Amino acid sequence: MVNLEPTPSLVIKNVSKKFPGVEALKNINLDIYSGEIHAILGENGAGKSTLMKILVGIIPRDSGEILLENKSLHLENPRLALQAGIALVHQDLSLLPYLSVAENIFLGRWPKKGISIDWESMIETTNQLLNRFQVKVDPRTLVGTLSVAEQQLIEILKAISHSHVKILLLDEPTSALSGEEINRLFQILLEIKSEGKSIIFISHKIDEAVKISDRITVLKDGEKVITDTKLNLDEKTIIYHMTGKYIDLDNFRHTPPVKEKNIALSLEEVGTKFYKKKISLNIYQGEILVVFGLMGSGKTTLARGLFGFETLEGTIRLFGNPVIINHPKIAIHLGIGYIPEDRRFGLIYELPVYANITLAILKKMIRNGVLQIKKEHEVAKHYVHALQIKPPNIFREILYLSGGNQQKVLLARWLAREPKILIMDEPTRGIDVGAKFEIRNFVKEMVREGLTVIYITSDPLEAIEMGDRVVVLRNGQIVTTFNNPLGLDKSEILAAASGVHYGREK
Repeated sequence: MVNLEPTPSLVIKNVSKKFPGVEALKNINLDIYSGEIHAILGENGAGKSTLMKILVGIIPRDSGEILLENKSLHLENPRLALQAGIALVHQDLSLLPYLSVAENIFLGRWPKKGISIDWESMIETTNQLLNRFQVKVDPRTLVGTLSVAEQQLIEILKAISHSHVKILLLDEPTSALSGEEINRLFQILLEIKSEGKSIIFISHKIDEAVKISDRITVLKDGEKVITDTKLNLDEKTIIYHMTGKYIDLDNFRHTPPVKEKNIALSLEEVGTKFYKKKISLNIYQGEILVVFGLMGSGKTTLARGLFGFETLEGTIRLFGNPVIINHPKIAIHLGIGYIPEDRRFGLIYELPVYANITLAILKKMIRNGVLQIKKEHEVAKHYVHALQIKPPNIFREILYLSGGNQQKVLLARWLAREPKILIMDEPTRGIDVGAKFEIRNFVKEMVREGLTVIYITSDPLEAIEMGDRVVVLRNGQIVTTFNNPLGLDKSEILAAASGVHYGREK
């Protein structure tokens, strides 16, 4: 008999990967077919990124085999993966802003005419590629002048400009795109699919995965839970496979309104030009308001905007008074502190602990034009003791502290300023359990003393445990508010953030 079953283009057989203390992937088996869009879904820590990094040679697998068109691959780096026909487009774009579109697409392989670059040929070839996918951009345009959405498309076209690429991996490709831009991206993905190429689509966004993919694989705790066609997997079932719990979406939790308190911060139709829909929200004095969202939800944009790093439109009132926050200096003057998503942008690694703690209050440390070193040391020692920073040595360079203790130093810096409002963006990401517990407890203690905290997180369990209220963002707008999150199931928050309840008020 003739075998009518299609042959997989890419085969992943029993692939496993361990990191210290974590089994990131456990015997993953997966087939990817030519001309299919295959979505891989899972919560944070499910193993999606680890699998992608193995497929393009960023990290080695511990065991198992990867076959492309029946040939076993031994990928030691992304260059070898690309030569084999596998390309990855990261969620953090790698284009060079001061080079043109054409120069970026053909970077490292510019056509030559004799010993010179053949600019005419490169621009013509780029034009053909852009026209093929109806991307209306001039090849001579500097990439840095393009919108994020246009840059995303150029990054994808750069990957498929290698004619031998058979597998295109997209890591959270819609995280920074608006609704119309996502639709345009999906049109291009369907065109790429029609050419027989395979697309692996990594995402947190369940509704988008269901819309664009042919098949869906769900990973949980490093294991494959299920692979099936999207016709057999509705959003409720996917949430169940991702979390291990089923939600009755028809009787989705309604929570009573919060009791009125003094309003510390009021947002009226606040947003950016990027998002059409705006946010209106009251944040009360002495509460922890958790802002929960997945990648690209707008939560970090909101945090940065409230601290003056991003331009926000709309009306902001601080304790009833309208304010315009267009620079971090203004935010600090108004009594707002900000712990960024990436502590590398908040700490000065070459300076010791005490200098990092007192950095935001140096003016208070100066008397008659002289920096009071002794006073500076006393303040630092107080917070080292209060936050249990280890080692308890204020002269130790930040560089040599663990991630958890570095984060405590950053928290100490802002608490030393005695802010009225503290914005914390993913404050416990990448730190150990003990440090998480200590930071959370200290924050709750400060809130009892009157501090107002805006706590940004993409961890649903952390949202439940930390928040007096939990606001869920998606595509720059509030889709759900949970006023009494204790006892809430994380599946409910994840469902709202993933688009299962998009547009419904809770």
